[in-house]
Amino acid sequence: MKNPLFKRLPREFKKDIIKYIVMFLFLTLPIALCSGYMIGNDSMIKTYYEGIEYYNLEDGHFITENELDLNLITSIEKENEITIHKIYYKDLLTNLEHTIRLYKIEDRENINKWCVHKGNLPTLDNEIALDRLYCENNKINIGDNINISNKDYKVTAYISLFDYSSLFKNNTDSMFDANKFSISLVNEAAFNNISNDNLVYEYAYLYPNRLNDKEAHDKTIELSKNIYTKLLLNGNKLDSLLAKEDNHAITFTIDDLEGDLTMMLIFGAIIVIGLAFVFALSIKSQIEAEAKSIGTLKAMGYKNGELLVQYLILPTFVTLLAGVFGNILAYTGLKNYIVSLYYHSYSLPLYTTFYNPKALIYTTILPILMVLLINFLVILKVLLIPSLNLLRNQLIVKKNKRIVKLNHRIRFIPKFQIRVVLQNKGTYLALFFGTLLASIILLFGLMMDPLLEHYKGEVIESQIAPYQTILKVDIDNLDGEKLYVKTIDYANDQIMIFGLEKYGNNSKYLNSLNISNNKVVISKDLKSKYGFKNGSAIELEEKYTDNKYSLTVEGVYDTTGTLVIFMDSAYFKETFNDYAVSYFSDNKLDISDEFIYKVISLDDLIVVSNQLADSMGRVFILFTVISIILFALLIFLLAKIVIEKNQNQISMLKIIGYKTFDINKIYNVSTGIVTMISLIISTFIAQFFIKIAWDIVLKTKMSGWLDFYIAPYLYPIIFGLGVGSFLIVYLIESKKISKINLALALKDSAL
Repeated sequence: MKNPLFKRLPREFKKDIIKYIVMFLFLTLPIALCSGYMIGNDSMIKTYYEGIEYYNLEDGHFITENELDLNLITSIEKENEITIHKIYYKDLLTNLEHTIRLYKIEDRENINKWCVHKGNLPTLDNEIALDRLYCENNKINIGDNINISNKDYKVTAYISLFDYSSLFKNNTDSMFDANKFSISLVNEAAFNNISNDNLVYEYAYLYPNRLNDKEAHDKTIELSKNIYTKLLLNGNKLDSLLAKEDNHAITFTIDDLEGDLTMMLIFGAIIVIGLAFVFALSIKSQIEAEAKSIGTLKAMGYKNGELLVQYLILPTFVTLLAGVFGNILAYTGLKNYIVSLYYHSYSLPLYTTFYNPKALIYTTILPILMVLLINFLVILKVLLIPSLNLLRNQLIVKKNKRIVKLNHRIRFIPKFQIRVVLQNKGTYLALFFGTLLASIILLFGLMMDPLLEHYKGEVIESQIAPYQTILKVDIDNLDGEKLYVKTIDYANDQIMIFGLEKYGNNSKYLNSLNISNNKVVISKDLKSKYGFKNGSAIELEEKYTDNKYSLTVEGVYDTTGTLVIFMDSAYFKETFNDYAVSYFSDNKLDISDEFIYKVISLDDLIVVSNQLADSMGRVFILFTVISIILFALLIFLLAKIVIEKNQNQISMLKIIGYKTFDINKIYNVSTGIVTMISLIISTFIAQFFIKIAWDIVLKTKMSGWLDFYIAPYLYPIIFGLGVGSFLIVYLIESKKISKINLALALKDSAL
């Protein structure tokens, strides 16, 4: 015979269908977001690493002053056990002053191979294939013409090159620029028809086997010395040699892909905590409302185990259903959206979706186990109460408590409202913690866009000089302030060290900076990230060498956007043996480009800031939308629980003649006042918790530093969303109050 307890499940679901739908949505949305992000991110990472072999990615490349003859190439290959491939290029300008880097299709058939996203590779000498992302940013379609060096080329394909997954024009650039720089492919005839004035002799090399970072570093030093000597003996010159591991156009993308997941896991953890909180409150409210039914069933002979299973079925089923639908959304829609965010920032090849068991465990199995555990503990606690106590609705042992006396001058309705809050202080305390959780979710979603805009403004405002030029050779008497520069890896970052010849009153650009002998001053960002203060010792160690340095901090200089140590030039030269020469100046230095290693200008800082805002901003649009929905759902569930817990009292008020309008004033308005107060307090507490998480992530998982910032206008927005959410809840719960049966209170009094 079928267990009659199963017959109550459809009735239970129908009776409180709104609650189960809300909980289903509350679970489905974050599961879909987290799962979609993990699937998309992990698929991109796996596709990237598989692409190293599939596209035959170089182990490095070098550029020479003149072309190498075949015999010299063969000699270098044999002596260094490498394979060399010629990949010459020419940098040309469009009519919009954008730089197009032309490669021959034939040179990339065996190394750093292309990926065609759309169209066909050029076959005529007036055709060209351009980077997909550059075309997207500049609204260039297949079949359009683009003017390059006063000649029109027809765009026949969107492509990506694996060694340009991030569009860095130069490895020394602060940030890639997918708006004004593009790689391209043309056929041999088209390449040869262009003047060789801008021809760059680039050679990519491959080792017989892939090396780890340490092996590659040691091999690169040896290879660089050998090639430099070999070229010098043959009347040629090595302009640069760059290993794959040091090539930002290759490594920047994968570093970002692997780092982004940390932020998403934190967001997911917040949701999991919220899930636990909501289910604990919901099941507690349900058990309290059905205590007499449970007592009746126990009195009829049903075992605790049978009842436990019945009460576990619906929440577990809802969680399972949310997990299934969430993962369906993740694999069909959100995964594609997440991937599109990466494709909007990087020139990645076509990717393959991989099944991700971690996403299933994190977003479905873990929530189900958590729901089972929470419900098991709450339900079991009630089932262990004697049947008679349950029939009397006595879930806890009541102690004699003194009733708080209220001032007799308070009017009846406000006094009743205060009494409702005092009698339900446990529920309202839960409401406060729920509001705190909702505020954390919402603030986390809303804060990023204004934070990035604020960062952009601070970076531009704190620029030391209009131009900073780093030279390849030491040149004196240029129009600017001379300094010396060295870069050293520290934790997850690269710290720039400036040896200044002029500062304080002697400097045009650093007139507020003062440095003592054998002491250093650090930038504000360096202090914020690593907590250095006056008297702190900064212990630096050069990567792959035994060189170690200890520097003592004596002050902080207010500059944003870079991790910098300022030193007097004499102390700098005494401490370091190898370094570069640089100049701060108002204008670009009047010297040949062959002497310039890197130029940092206001335009470069704007590119960095815009690219950062463009890349991260799109991700947090999705966060914001999901956060607002979750915020509204959580407020709804919490307010609903308050009404459910007080159904008997509301029924009694109806018996003695109170109308729905008056009862709303007593219960819903009381809940609204507590919600608004909770919202105001919790918003500021949420800021504290988010800042802790922010500092932990940036200090341990990410390079660089972004000052924590919350735009003041976000506070009224959050309050407005809270008010709007509660007004919707107020209307829904008012209707529910009007449907509460007077018989509830009569049944209680009968017992």
